[in-house]
Amino acid sequence: MNKMLIGVLVVVMTGCSLDPPESEITLIVAGQALIKTDPRLSWENPFGSLRPILDNADVAFTNFEMAVKSEHDRCGVPEDYVVVLGEPSFPRGQRPGNAGGPHAVEPEVMEFLASLGFNLMSISNNHAWDLGDCGVSATRLAADANEVIHAGGGTDLASATAPAYIEVEGFTIGLIAATTSRDERDLISGTVNGVWTGQQEDIDRNLQAVREAADHADFVIYYQHFQIDRDDFDDLGHISVPDLHEWQSGFARAVIDAGASMYVGHGERAFDGIEIYKGKPLIRQLGGLAYQGLQPGIGAYEASRPWEGLLSELTIRNGRVVNMEFIPLDLDEGETYRSDLDVVSFLTRRGLAEIAVGEQAQSILADFVDLSDKYGTDLTIRDGRAILEFDGNR
Repeated sequence: MNKMLIGVLVVVMTGCSLDPPESEITLIVAGQALIKTDPRLSWENPFGSLRPILDNADVAFTNFEMAVKSEHDRCGVPEDYVVVLGEPSFPRGQRPGNAGGPHAVEPEVMEFLASLGFNLMSISNNHAWDLGDCGVSATRLAADANEVIHAGGGTDLASATAPAYIEVEGFTIGLIAATTSRDERDLISGTVNGVWTGQQEDIDRNLQAVREAADHADFVIYYQHFQIDRDDFDDLGHISVPDLHEWQSGFARAVIDAGASMYVGHGERAFDGIEIYKGKPLIRQLGGLAYQGLQPGIGAYEASRPWEGLLSELTIRNGRVVNMEFIPLDLDEGETYRSDLDVVSFLTRRGLAEIAVGEQAQSILADFVDLSDKYGTDLTIRDGRAILEFDGNR
């Protein structure tokens, strides 16, 4: 046989016998970030215990639950406004916006989160429109300036709903982000993507965005900021539903049916368990990465448990989650330094996550295991983490 022909046959046969190369990335999904001022002004090494984990990630996601002030006109925020106090008060009507005490932050807060490694964010939540369209635009510009891929806000409703894409070593993740919260539909839906309960138009628009992302990405995250109570229906555009928890569950499953690889919810300050639906993660509430609320007293938020959270580390292989590890977080209510600081200094320091240790870590993980069990999900606690390994039958 001709030597050249033998060489060709060897190449062809060898090529056919090889499996396609595997892709594997590490994705961090963190709780919501509500940070009023740049933490580097108050702490030497904020989030220090989380940094090795974030450094190891290919993609890190959080929800940016603030509105950036424009560097040019400050979006109507007066020079003497103290964001950690929400004072002096300038209620809606005196400026375009969504809240009486807006979470109006400097662009440095976005830069700080980006410096930690957060390169994928939702900018759709109940504080996204605190400074009106001006704040949505300034938040988008701050994200772009720091090379943070973002979804949920845009120049119009179509662009706010559209998927955003991040690519790592040839692997593409798509993100769609929406809010279902205490917002007036007619006000914010020009620049912020929302899903109001019972509004089929909103549901259909978002499911179509999921289908679009599934056609263009290897992995699709759907994020929903779900923070609404039954008494929030009046005059907001929500249509009453019999059970809010069941409505969220049904919508989350519809999102996965449409092609999402996982569903992530934030909004409530506490975390919930994880459900596996058709082999894919469904997380209704993940708690917080940071929480800097307005109430200065220790114990003021006791009922809502904002001081404990979880960081989720996912291994994604060939477009599917094969492993999830949940790391317990202590958001530091500030008992150890409250008496030594004035109110403003105290509020700018507290609520930032570090890895929980000891009895607190054990308690958080045990709670998470119990909460997940009610969704039929079995977790294993090992080496200070709650671990979920996926098999081919899920």
